[in-house]
Amino acid sequence: MTRPYMLALRIASWMVPGDERREWLKEWKGELWHIANLRDEGEIAAFVAGAFRDAHLLRADLSVANADRPHKLGSSPALCLLVLLLTGLVGLGTALLLPGTHATLLPSSYHDARTLVIVSSDAATQSPTPSVSLDEFRYWQRAAQGVFSNLAFYQIMRRELHTGHGVQLELFIARASGNLLSMLQTSNFPAERSGADTGPRLILSDAVWRRYFHADPHVAGRVVFLMGEKVTIAGVAKPDAWHLPGKVEAWLLESDKRMDALSPSGIGFVVARMQPSLTRNPSERSWHMTAWQRGESAAGFACVSVIHYQHQPFAFFAFATLLALLALPATTSLPLGEYPYNPRQQTLSLRLRRWLFFCAKFALILPAVGFASLDAAQAFQDTQSAQLIITFATALAAFRWMLRDQRRRCPVCLQVLRNPVHVGEPSRNFLAWNGTELICAVGHGFLHVPELPTSWFSTQRWLYLDASWRSIFRPQEMART
Repeated sequence: MTRPYMLALRIASWMVPGDERREWLKEWKGELWHIANLRDEGEIAAFVAGAFRDAHLLRADLSVANADRPHKLGSSPALCLLVLLLTGLVGLGTALLLPGTHATLLPSSYHDARTLVIVSSDAATQSPTPSVSLDEFRYWQRAAQGVFSNLAFYQIMRRELHTGHGVQLELFIARASGNLLSMLQTSNFPAERSGADTGPRLILSDAVWRRYFHADPHVAGRVVFLMGEKVTIAGVAKPDAWHLPGKVEAWLLESDKRMDALSPSGIGFVVARMQPSLTRNPSERSWHMTAWQRGESAAGFACVSVIHYQHQPFAFFAFATLLALLALPATTSLPLGEYPYNPRQQTLSLRLRRWLFFCAKFALILPAVGFASLDAAQAFQDTQSAQLIITFATALAAFRWMLRDQRRRCPVCLQVLRNPVHVGEPSRNFLAWNGTELICAVGHGFLHVPELPTSWFSTQRWLYLDASWRSIFRPQEMART
């Protein structure tokens, strides 16, 4: 007679969590045996129906209790380090996909890049800016052959490009002398065209070709309109083709005749090949020269290797990170709190593990911030200033988080402390303790954080729990640590 009700109880038991199911079913079977002696079908059916309600409530209560416990995956130190590692890898992957950062991370594709220099005024040595006039460039072509074996000139300007069919683009275009590509000696640009045609040639960057020309493989030879005149597209450059100063989306190569028609006072960049006899010292990457100008006045110019400018983003990152570290004490508290030494609760290996975890976070934050700042700076025309600002702000925020995260972790198991409870009253701050209390859900201790730092309670304090607290926490959790 009780067999159908026993089956119903077994079905209800599947609603109970596995570690509680056996005891729950044994208890309800015993109660059913006594109820069955009443031989009242209505009461037996009501009793079994109550078993389903009890199983449901028990499951809900255990779910709430488990929700109050720290999630092992969300609060574990391993997951924290894994997230930081993945953030750095995502930043590195993005940097390798963006042409600007891709060229920074990889070695220069130019032949003998050390002898390839940017000539600029002394004031523009550290931050390359257009500082040489076209008239000075022409003079050096004639008079500086003992210093340079070849020179090229380019200006970066934002101009409208009409591709036809009503499509109009605004691009950063480098207007350069025709010998620029031959002097770079790289295969990342399309091969130079031979023949009697001396008209202007336009080379598109890989990003512009894919975005605005839909990666058309037959784009070479197509005629477009630039600055009101017809220009022939000579080809497409590879993503990491440009390692020189300035953000460029296309290159307009002019003949010598057309360059002579430009204004002599136009300011731009000068790229030159130093004579091999002047670059024998491998550690030297910059040279200074004095050139005579009109009016018999001398002016100083710097010749800085392209490799120096290519590695400059790393120097900017180091400088901005140092500024963030110097500004950190003014924005947040540096002490991690008072942690009394307890050899029973915290051995030397556990203390060492805590500091290794702190150092690992710092080591993983640096590349994550570095790659993220390089990626974000590519959206701005002045990438150097943008990188400095973004790196400083991101590094400062990351260092603040690193300190806050370390303060909110148990010094024994490194789990995030949970269940914050406010204790005390603000009016009695100088007479009694007033602040927030957090607990390690595994059972290692309490963290007391003062609401208002005072002379007797200026920073957070850790309190270890003794063996009398073990009955509150699960024995298996206490045994793990």
